[in-house]
Amino acid sequence: MREELTAAYIEKKEIEVIELDKKTLSKNVSIALYQVRWGLSLRQPFVADETGITQQQLSAYEKGETLPSILSLVKLADLYDISLDYLVGRCQNSKAHKTTKTFTYKEESNHANR
Repeated sequence: MREELTAAYIEKKEIEVIELDKKTLSKNVSIALYQVRWGLSLRQPFVADETGITQQQLSAYEKGETLPSILSLVKLADLYDISLDYLVGRCQNSKAHKTTKTFTYKEESNHANR
């Protein structure tokens, strides 16, 4: 029943289903993370400090050795100001489907508390 409803919804909305296997997804994420970080001229220690993700984990994500958790993906997408769809390779527009969220840096939050 659920499959029929899903198929009917997709047909009605003309949604294209993109199927990704884990290997392709991991490759897409690793390429996007590396290219976006370098494009923003950010170093891994800065990204690690701002997101709470260790530098070793970031390196493993960028090399495609480990697939990030959804929480890590959200933190990175917020820091880089890109959509999750772009990060996982579902679209080529980095701002597609992105909701507005203000990312508070540690320095700003520390100053606000003084």
